[in-house]
Amino acid sequence: MEERNRRYLESVSEGQHSLDEQGQDEVYPEGTFEKGDLPAIVISALIVFLPVFIVLGIVILLAFRMLLSA
Repeated sequence: MEERNRRYLESVSEGQHSLDEQGQDEVYPEGTFEKGDLPAIVISALIVFLPVFIVLGIVILLAFRMLLSA
């Protein structure tokens, strides 16, 4: 455990990622997701953008109503 901590601290001080016992990067390779990441991304996007779309929809609806009543 001490050896692993020492290697980790050395790699961090050099600005590199930590490596596991096989010398591979512990960070997930680019383009891979853990189970449940994709639904979490979709839900987060909906939470962010859905209120914006609702407000824009209301503004557009009100604009059309004003144009039709004029």
